[in-house]
Amino acid sequence: LNYNAIAQGYACDLVASYLEGAGVKDMLVNIGGEIVCSGVNPAGAAWTIGVDRPVDGNNVSGADLKGVMEAGPERCGVVTSGNYRKFYVKDGKKYAHTVDPRTGWPVQHSLLSATIVAPDAVTADAFATYCMVLGLDGAVKFIEGRPDLEAYLIYEDSEGVMHAWHSSGFRLVKE
Repeated sequence: LNYNAIAQGYACDLVASYLEGAGVKDMLVNIGGEIVCSGVNPAGAAWTIGVDRPVDGNNVSGADLKGVMEAGPERCGVVTSGNYRKFYVKDGKKYAHTVDPRTGWPVQHSLLSATIVAPDAVTADAFATYCMVLGLDGAVKFIEGRPDLEAYLIYEDSEGVMHAWHSSGFRLVKE
């Protein structure tokens, strides 16, 4: 069992707070793919962040992207949770690493990944995992009821074709 569900998001927030205390205004802190960004990039533009295509075997961040988003200048956390890197297969069936606490079993639904933008990374980290527990319909309903969150949800239809949904404020610049 791995209990570090929000550790990397929390660590990003700590580093960003330290940098802000030192007077840094423009930053992108990335710890294991969990991100806090603020201000603008070195070119003076919004930060661009890739969202990995959630396919089994895509183990190198940025190698195969499903979309690209913009963030900043306001500080925010950007975190993606998914079941395409941490899983196992037994008797031909895939078991995700995300466990539904209501059942005690790995989740079984069509949601492949959830990218969440929140005021901080620890919140984004927690809610990205929460969305992965809820599944697509539950996650959409949850996000639509939260004006403080934006989301990009990637899912598979019944024929195995990948699709994406994003909230109205999610700044998707390339899909």
